[in-house]
Amino acid sequence: MIIDELRIIGSTQTNVVMSAELIRIAQRALKRRPPEPRKEGLGQLVYPFDPELARVAVTYLRTPTRVVWDVYRSKAGRLEPLYDELCADIAGDTRALWSDGDGISVEARRVDEFAAGERQVVGTVKNALIDGVARHGKKLHVDPERPTTRWVARLDENNEVLVSIDLGSGSLSARGWRREAGDAPLREHLAAVLLMLCRFDPRNEILVDPMCGSGTIPIEAIHMARATPRSVPTLAALGIAGAKPEPLYADAAPVVIGCDLDLEVLGAARDNARAAKVGEAITWQRTDIGELRPEMIGKIAVERGKAADAKGVLLCNPPYGERLAEQDLAVLYRVMAETCQRFRGWRAAFLVGNPILEQEFMRVLGKPRIKKPLANANLRAYFYMYDL
Repeated sequence: MIIDELRIIGSTQTNVVMSAELIRIAQRALKRRPPEPRKEGLGQLVYPFDPELARVAVTYLRTPTRVVWDVYRSKAGRLEPLYDELCADIAGDTRALWSDGDGISVEARRVDEFAAGERQVVGTVKNALIDGVARHGKKLHVDPERPTTRWVARLDENNEVLVSIDLGSGSLSARGWRREAGDAPLREHLAAVLLMLCRFDPRNEILVDPMCGSGTIPIEAIHMARATPRSVPTLAALGIAGAKPEPLYADAAPVVIGCDLDLEVLGAARDNARAAKVGEAITWQRTDIGELRPEMIGKIAVERGKAADAKGVLLCNPPYGERLAEQDLAVLYRVMAETCQRFRGWRAAFLVGNPILEQEFMRVLGKPRIKKPLANANLRAYFYMYDL
């Protein structure tokens, strides 16, 4: 079956923030609100395909991991009927999804329930594409390294096969700036999700990451505030790219501060920020989280043109306990809670995979305003937010 849908894919429990980010971006870039999406599971949004919305989504969104164009759907449960159905759909498709001589790559994701292995699914979809396009008098060839378009086959929630064009040509979480990852780095798209969940307002608030590590949260904060675009060759190949994209909020100048006690870690974060072209926009401060105080942040705020008593958000992804004993972790979380207590009128938010944090914070700050499950890679974690 020929279909025409835009699918935005993220981590589980991120449907709401992905939808909210797309609304913000579309209203600025297109002067209109996108339609209400169909939600599939807890991490996928589906919209009617709109070339302009697709261009904006893949160029500016930072919370998803992929943006794809669903073009074919099949209920076939075996390889032979899948090939036959795809060939017929491709042969009858009048959309400009390919040009003569294009290189393609095909991958399969989440096809464990299909009656054949991943490689067999990839081979079947690849052959159907090449043979179906040949009926249009055009040739495709396999080019896994530099394809014109990347195709993805996956099973949807009804176990039907979806064949899609990956508009972002791979994972959108890999931004390309990370020079030093450090220990257990936070994935870039997840940092963007945290910024959306804590509702950081870059126009009026200060953002402080008191344990910044490789600098992912501060770097993402600047890019999200500016709505920095990415260049996507696939869009041009499909004829849906516009003029050279520019930041949607180029004049945004949020006060963003990254703190860490380790000088080597701070140096790596600075290097990452320079590679991300936001080095000048972030203030790096060597300090232990237990020594962090509003007065210190106030001085930086004044240097950056804000009031000394400006409020904001403390946001970080602290250690979960993989390299710390439980007793040491409890001490760390207690110190964090006591530091937060000094920042009256602020918000504090954390992504943590250990219940000890909630226990220690309960003693000092009480219950969190928000507690939301949010996986970090393969680790079960929670997002907590406290009003201070």
